[in-house]
Amino acid sequence: MESLAGLAAPDARFRTPEGGSLSTRDVVASSHGLPVLLAFFKTSCPICQLTWPYLQRIHESYGGKSVRVVGVSQDDAASGRAYYAANGVATFELLLDPEPTFVASNAFRVESVPLLVLLAPDGTVEDTFAGWSKKRMEALGARFASASVPLVPVIPPDDPVREFSAG
Repeated sequence: MESLAGLAAPDARFRTPEGGSLSTRDVVASSHGLPVLLAFFKTSCPICQLTWPYLQRIHESYGGKSVRVVGVSQDDAASGRAYYAANGVATFELLLDPEPTFVASNAFRVESVPLLVLLAPDGTVEDTFAGWSKKRMEALGARFASASVPLVPVIPPDDPVREFSAG
């Protein structure tokens, strides 16, 4: 997969659980100068389920202060909401890119999930990575820490989570 890093983010369309629609530009513009972490997932994906509690930790530690975390479900609204409730009671935003069209997933070149896409405040793709990586998740936490937002370990030191799993 060719990386989108360094390129302008595709201006894809996402659905909201309430039936509305948002473009990538809308999501970036409404983030008030914060980077956006898009987390594409499928409710049946075990690696997505592994990743979700750590995305929630990023949201709890840095959300609204140094990043906006947005889950992008490749399933319908009811499935996406149920997934959030079952996997760490995610409190970050949910958007949809349901089958069969996968408009946003195709625009962002999603080949496997989870796929995390970090968008800079100007809408440029800073980074993408698929699957689970303990090292990459910790790097995200370090990326969002600052003088005014203290570093919080995304993965607690005693957490036995594996180092890597492909999506």
